[in-house]
Amino acid sequence: MNLPTVLVTTRRTERGVRYIEYVGELHLKLLMRLKILPLIVPVVAGVLPFVPEYSARMDGLLLVEGEDVEPKRYKARKENYRYLEKTHPLKDEIELRLLRHALRRKLPVLGICRGSQLINVACGGSLFGDVRKEKRSPLRHIHPRRYDVYRHPIEIVPGTPLARWYGRRTLRVNSYHHQGIRRLARRFRPMAYAPDGLVEAYFDPRADFLAGLQFHPERMLPEHRGNLRVWEAFAAAVHKQSGR
Repeated sequence: MNLPTVLVTTRRTERGVRYIEYVGELHLKLLMRLKILPLIVPVVAGVLPFVPEYSARMDGLLLVEGEDVEPKRYKARKENYRYLEKTHPLKDEIELRLLRHALRRKLPVLGICRGSQLINVACGGSLFGDVRKEKRSPLRHIHPRRYDVYRHPIEIVPGTPLARWYGRRTLRVNSYHHQGIRRLARRFRPMAYAPDGLVEAYFDPRADFLAGLQFHPERMLPEHRGNLRVWEAFAAAVHKQSGR
């Protein structure tokens, strides 16, 4: 079976005195369910010279969760450094290089959570160091004690791909972040907002598929059919791109 390939990078965690690199299984299971082969790019020392080789095999790019995006990657404010948490400079560099390859070749790109923030930064946008503190918002964007069941509302912009996928004006979504989009890159258009005005989703109207979501549809599949439609739209663009 000759399947199209989507690249996705790993995330690091500690196990004793060693590091473990991993990708969330929900992402991988969905890609395979949609007849796409996930190609995992390890975020380890020595991988940068191999980025062109990985890129040559890429039919689409999936950027997902991880540490804070380093403020040096965009036009930062003092708040970006004040509220900075753990970063992973090598992950930033690998993903930015892969993203540049994908944008240059006009490949389908889906960014989720940190991935949406990184894409925005790469295209000229900027971030909040901590959304809730800087916006003085009562809305929680992460709830450690109710981590996987917490939801907050968003309002979907009519006429956007998100409105088409979900077929509604409002939606309750999960939330696992403290950074967030401050200034949306000029090439993008917003698809949804949180009640405090934070951009929760965006897309590039000139691209076949280039979208960023602050929330995780793969973690809410039973809650609304639109959560799967997001992934189906990405997969359709990847299959079209690859000709397979």
